[in-house]
Order: sequence, then C-alpha cells, then structure tokens
Amino acid sequence: MRITSGTDFQRVYSRRVRKDLGWIVLHADLNGRAWTRLGLSVGARVGGAVQRNRIKRLTREAFRTLHARLPSGMDLVISARLPQERPLGDYITALETEVPRLARVLLR
Repeated sequence: MRITSGTDFQRVYSRRVRKDLGWIVLHADLNGRAWTRLGLSVGARVGGAVQRNRIKRLTREAFRTLHARLPSGMDLVISARLPQERPLGDYITALETEVPRLARVLLR
C-alpha cells in the first residue's frame, strides 16, 4: 500500500490536486486500483533523521488507522514541511477531513 516508484510520485505531483495545511501538503491522484496507496516525502530541512522518521511513523499510523474509511483508488503523497512535532491526532484529523475533499475534486 505504499508508493515507491519515482514515476508514481511524479504522476501524483503533476496532477496538481493538493491541499496545503502549512505543516504538511497532501497531493492526490487516481491510481486505477481498488485500494489507496501512500507515499511520503520528508526532506532534510524538516530535521535530522530522528525527527524525519518520527513524522513518517506518525503519518503511516494515521493512514493505517483510517485506511478502511478513506476513499479507495487513490494515490496520496504527503510532504512534511515544518520541523514541528505534531501529535498523532493532528495527522488523523488532517487525513480524515482533507482526503475525501481531494477525492471529490479528482472525481469531477
């Protein structure tokens, strides 16, 4: 359920369907599959390896928690922007509210 291919990341970025929340940016595209996949982009300016890995763990956990309730057939790429620590609830809330909105935009 992960996006690992660079071409898939580029496809999602080129679609330009995104939501900027300030601390993370959600990018989305349809993937033609029956499930939703997750890709993560956490750059060095977010912090050291410990901080980057913590953000990735929190994001994956939020995605795992909500996966059954999220719209299917999408590729999501989440890019972290700011080096501030957020609780898991913030990640869950962001995915829960914004992913369905992105899905509606994609299905127009």
